[in-house]
Amino acid sequence: MSIFFSRKHKLSSMIERYLKKTEECIENFKQALETYFKKGISKEFDEIIEKTHIAESLADDIRREIELSLYEKSLIPESRGDILGILESTDKVLNKAQSVLYQIQTESLRMPEFLKEDFAQLTDINAEAFKDVARAIRILFEDLRGVRDITNEIDKKESSSDRLEREMIKKIFSSPIEIGEKILLKELVIETGNISDLSENVGDRLSIVAAKRMI
Repeated sequence: MSIFFSRKHKLSSMIERYLKKTEECIENFKQALETYFKKGISKEFDEIIEKTHIAESLADDIRREIELSLYEKSLIPESRGDILGILESTDKVLNKAQSVLYQIQTESLRMPEFLKEDFAQLTDINAEAFKDVARAIRILFEDLRGVRDITNEIDKKESSSDRLEREMIKKIFSSPIEIGEKILLKELVIETGNISDLSENVGDRLSIVAAKRMI
């Protein structure tokens, strides 16, 4: 086995561990919101937030392990900067998902019935946008055209999220609820939509890396 192949295989294994933990974090995020829509602020909701935090922290640990290996063991130095940039951008998506849950928890937000269905759809779109990010990272060094196809899908989901956010904000401000509650709900909608915005940022980085490697 060549040294290059061995190094690449080791890096791929670490990235796969990282991606599995990021997907667990986003799945917990989605599950937490589903629980919130059904039960509101509850013990079960708090428990899933803690699970989300643990998954995010473990993903952070693996990301740091990858970064150290890239420098200390000189794993594929020609791609080091690209990989670090992708990992840092991916980490921002997880941080945003976690902050959305903390926002609901700390502000004790009540989700109005008229908004639950739209919010569930917004959650799905943004969670799926991140899952596309993980798919694209997995094939980055194997299928460059496939990466471009997936990043196009991320862009479409981000656009769908933007449209839905605008519709939801209109509904919020045309409703009879208190103005303070309207502002908090608007912020929550925007922050949730930022997950697909940040996923799109990762997708842009992936597209650039793929384009560079296709030249």
